[in-house]
Amino acid sequence: MAALEQIQTRAFWPIHIEHWQASGQSQAAYCRQHDLCPQKFSYWKRKSTVKPTGSPGFTRIRVDAGLSSASVGGLSLRFNDGIRLGGITQDTIPCIQPLLELLR
Repeated sequence: MAALEQIQTRAFWPIHIEHWQASGQSQAAYCRQHDLCPQKFSYWKRKSTVKPTGSPGFTRIRVDAGLSSASVGGLSLRFNDGIRLGGITQDTIPCIQPLLELLR
């Protein structure tokens, strides 16, 4: 699956789950009305309710001493699953929180 398609999928289902919860409809009725696959809906509903393991709060980070923020065009974040966000500057910081929520 292409990266853009993954991002779109991760954004698509939480929106429908939120709308379904507000609708008061059964899950099956909502899926029929919106032409959604009930099995995929159930999968994403379960996935959205899974709480992260471990303790919340701080995490250990590693700073590469050979790199400066100027040499890489701003701050860069790399996650354990291989996802990397780069080019984070003062101008792009407002975009980071929505991206992180989308990638969870």
